[in-house]
Amino acid sequence: MQTAEVVFSRQPGGVSMALSVGGSVIAESASQETIARELQIRLVRFLTIDGVFTTELPTTEKTLAQASAVAFAEPMAALKLIAACSAVGETVGFLFPERRRRPREPLADGAADKQDKPQRD
Repeated sequence: MQTAEVVFSRQPGGVSMALSVGGSVIAESASQETIARELQIRLVRFLTIDGVFTTELPTTEKTLAQASAVAFAEPMAALKLIAACSAVGETVGFLFPERRRRPREPLADGAADKQDKPQRD
């Protein structure tokens, strides 16, 4: 099963997250939704946050309650990431095109008259 790790760093403009899989940084962002989407695309099953908390994806309300007791370096960013990861398993990574019914071909002139009027014997 694929595992990933997120590490937070404080930047002058806010908090940034670095997502690593297999020891390689694959994404850096300040957006929790971006990190959550990367986790979904890469089919990550377990997430370690700041090396102090590990959870299975998708997260649940229970996971969020457990994480609120953990001393994260950036608690608000960590909890927002956990909340964003609750939807990881609920959506399709790549949506298929919408399927629509093919339009009917026009009927021949004589066939249209026969279809419109019911036959009586």
